[in-house]
Amino acid sequence: MPSAPGHPVTAAVLITNPRDDLLIVHTAKSDDGPWQLPGGIVEEPESPLDAVRREGREELGLDLDIRPFDLFAVEWLQATRPGRRNRLAFLFAGPVLQPADTDRITLQRAELSAWRWADRAEAETLLHPAIARRIVGPLQTPGSAVYLETRHEGTL
Repeated sequence: MPSAPGHPVTAAVLITNPRDDLLIVHTAKSDDGPWQLPGGIVEEPESPLDAVRREGREELGLDLDIRPFDLFAVEWLQATRPGRRNRLAFLFAGPVLQPADTDRITLQRAELSAWRWADRAEAETLLHPAIARRIVGPLQTPGSAVYLETRHEGTL
């Protein structure tokens, strides 16, 4: 019997402010690359929810109150190059941060070089297109998760 192929799994969070701006982060690994959402790889043996909470602590220095019903979207992404694997991306609707909360943000400098607020239109231009596509509908909609698939016909 063949073994299950397994998929790498990532988890990210949509953090907003009272104006519904989105908190985006820039990786320290690429000065000219696109902005991203806080989050990262789900490590063994954690769940996507555990991973997104851990990433909030590590990357931003914040204990984010994210619950299971805050699931916003799950996306299956087809590999884009030979030798790469398909993966699953979990996206959670995170908290609305007040100014006092943002004063406590402490970036993990080995991972991130900057953070900023961006309104919806600006975020769509700054984020990687694959990430921007995941952000559909209102940003704070607990209990209304979306399942998406990204296929690249003829790439493999």
